[in-house]
Amino acid sequence: MEVENIGGSWIWTAVVGGLALAAVFLLFRYRAAIAKFVGEVRAELVKCAWPWDPTETGVKRYRELIDSTAVVAMTTLVLAAYTSGFDFLITRVVGWLVKF
Repeated sequence: MEVENIGGSWIWTAVVGGLALAAVFLLFRYRAAIAKFVGEVRAELVKCAWPWDPTETGVKRYRELIDSTAVVAMTTLVLAAYTSGFDFLITRVVGWLVKF
């Protein structure tokens, strides 16, 4: 009967089993609210403008997505370089001040 033994202890098996039962209870208790939430999410996703053109084919279809991704990547790199440079500069200045 080692199959039911989770983590080498029957206590952990009982804890995990209790948490699973609690999750199932909460799922049934709030199923109407969950269904309403999922329905609202679907309705909002229908309204979304996706970053690709469904009429195009191939790589041209995803041009806006690729361009936006490139802008985000470049901005991230510039911000990382700025932060690293500023950190390097402040470290050197504080190190120089502490020497005196």
